[in-house]
Amino acid sequence: MASNFYSGIYHHLSENPDKVFLKWPAKSDTYSQFSGKAILEKVAFVCKALEDKKIRIDEKVFIGVPFSPELVFAVLGIMAYGAIPVLPPAATTKMELFKQLLQKKIKVVYFKNPPIFIKLFLALFGIKAIFQSSNFKNITDFKPTLVSEDQAALISFSSGSTGKPRAVYRSHKILNSQHLALKKSFPPMPGQQDFPIFPNILLHNLSLGIATVIPEIPNFDIRLLEPQKVLKQIVDEDVDSLTGNVFYFKKLLKQLQHTGQILPGVKEIGIGGSPVPEYLPQLLKSYFVNAVIYIIYGSTQAEPIAVRTVREHKNPALGYFVGAVHPDIELWIDSSQKIKAGKYKFPSGLIYVKGKHVVLEKDQEWLNTGDYGYLDRNSDLYLTGRQGNETQVQGYGHYQIENVLNSLPQIKQVAAIANTETFDIFYEGEVKPATIREKLKMFPVSIIGSIKSIKEMPLDKRHHSKILYHNLCTPNLKT
Repeated sequence: MASNFYSGIYHHLSENPDKVFLKWPAKSDTYSQFSGKAILEKVAFVCKALEDKKIRIDEKVFIGVPFSPELVFAVLGIMAYGAIPVLPPAATTKMELFKQLLQKKIKVVYFKNPPIFIKLFLALFGIKAIFQSSNFKNITDFKPTLVSEDQAALISFSSGSTGKPRAVYRSHKILNSQHLALKKSFPPMPGQQDFPIFPNILLHNLSLGIATVIPEIPNFDIRLLEPQKVLKQIVDEDVDSLTGNVFYFKKLLKQLQHTGQILPGVKEIGIGGSPVPEYLPQLLKSYFVNAVIYIIYGSTQAEPIAVRTVREHKNPALGYFVGAVHPDIELWIDSSQKIKAGKYKFPSGLIYVKGKHVVLEKDQEWLNTGDYGYLDRNSDLYLTGRQGNETQVQGYGHYQIENVLNSLPQIKQVAAIANTETFDIFYEGEVKPATIREKLKMFPVSIIGSIKSIKEMPLDKRHHSKILYHNLCTPNLKT
């Protein structure tokens, strides 16, 4: 069946040429604003550049454009043309990117304006450099090219929390199913202005026909986040909803606790990208007083898997509570373990999923999420461990230990590494080991092994929230 995920976006842009769909922070507290008409023109410009160089409609096109409006237009334009946009992994070097080009056999790179030596260097390896040209005038429209619904619509990379980032091929059919799954969980609001830090949400918003305000974060590296500026944006732009990861919301919360500022205009908050400490949404409620707060559990290959509407505080010793499984998801737990959760025991194990919006590789029936967990008596999902650190100790998983310790305000990050008989605790923050042992008194004393302070917890390069457990036993660990 022929389709193009961009078709839905094209419809909204065409039907609302004067509506502002995208606001991008510029200098001096101003925004670059892009209407439906303006975005259509930018997309057509990209399509013309590809057409001019006779790029095949099923060609993979690597995007060598930094995070900017031009990156968004490049993704949309390549997709509209019928080619396949490829986004680079987070925080990679130029040499690593070049290796990706060779490994994935990519022969086309799209630039904004590359230096001549880059073009000549790539040409040595048979790689075309496509770039914007001032020769393309008076281009206002380019209707989406219909391709097979099973053709890749977007190639991006996982966060690499269980190893190296993996390329994820999302077809037009899958990308549309993920959009519809998110829409089912979070119906759009009239006149909604969304404020996301996840790039895939921008595509989702355009498919809904709602406006997106981009947070003012230098180079879109959340380690450079200045929370006071972001909070000012949320107020000044009448933001209705925002999504982000744990690192992002911890930064905002710290600033809010310092100033006591209340933001009554926000109606929805979504937190995802990694396990969410129980205290975080509870404290955010004190400042986003009218917002419904959601914890979103998913992955690049399956977004979302489960959604929790945060109401009452849950016992952190039960594991990370992620809520009800999405209605379009089939979930299977291999029951290789038995977890102790409060006064109950539940079958637990590696979590597998499948469904309309799940990316499966050839001959793969179920997606291995890399997470361990269990369903409670209400069929709600809890996470108890991560693959590579899944060993249970006397019936407990490492996420249960970590979730309890995360409620200590002095702790920035904590990891519990499972051995045969104990958990070794690594933590970043100003707290004494005796305080940690006291906090863990609801668990058997015998399961807590060594407790070690480290200078910097190894985290993934995309969310800066997922702990790289496999790096905690390396000689390069900063202690």
